[in-house]
Amino acid sequence: MFIQRTGAQLHTLSFGQGPLTLLAVGGWIGSGEIWYPLFEHLPHWQCISVDHRGTGASMHSGPITLDDLADDLLAVADAMKVGPCVLAAESAGAAVALRAVQRAPRRFIGQVLVGASWRQQEPGESDAFVTSLRRDYTGTLRSFINNCLPETDSDALRWRGLQMLTRSSVDDVVDLIRCREQIAPADPLARLTLPTLLIHGDRDHIVPLQASRELAQRLARAELQVLPGLGHVPIVTAPAQVAALIHEFGKRVSLAA
Repeated sequence: MFIQRTGAQLHTLSFGQGPLTLLAVGGWIGSGEIWYPLFEHLPHWQCISVDHRGTGASMHSGPITLDDLADDLLAVADAMKVGPCVLAAESAGAAVALRAVQRAPRRFIGQVLVGASWRQQEPGESDAFVTSLRRDYTGTLRSFINNCLPETDSDALRWRGLQMLTRSSVDDVVDLIRCREQIAPADPLARLTLPTLLIHGDRDHIVPLQASRELAQRLARAELQVLPGLGHVPIVTAPAQVAALIHEFGKRVSLAA
């Protein structure tokens, strides 16, 4: 299904039916496809994936902003006619989810942030990475994927990751990196009262575990689950384990809603 937005058509897919709904978005240039392995382990949920602007099968024109990405999530929830749901995001998608919750806190009953990259990035901080991407796009992404998956030597997972990430253009890749410069200062996060489950692998080489520890301290109602031996994308390498955590969290927040 494509959802029409100003300057974009967003590709979304819905899987399953159930009393609970998970609205999931990827991070950086990881499309909604990154959540598919986990969806298989939530058979009694409705699971909705979103290819955010610049990723997957979604199409857009013009620059990409953090506010656009957050408003897109809210528009998808409205277009799919879901009631209050659990919002899920991984890596840089966490900043998008937090912005969406700030804009419409009553739209969700909880949020799940996996390997959350939420801090504001200083201008110029990623210049070396951007230069590497422009010089050798595929090679730089291969290195990035290897760093995401320290716990497995699976060639299949690496190939799947490369096929997913290389669907994004270099310009969109850079735009999505620059979005991290638009992240709001951390102080307002303390006013967010939405129940939040933070999940982080202790072998994450992309986003340090300390980032989730600090976010847990800043949010009013957050719990942190550390996954021993896992890297940056446990939703891919340990989907059943992460799905079980999300299922238990969803049951708790739905009873309290």
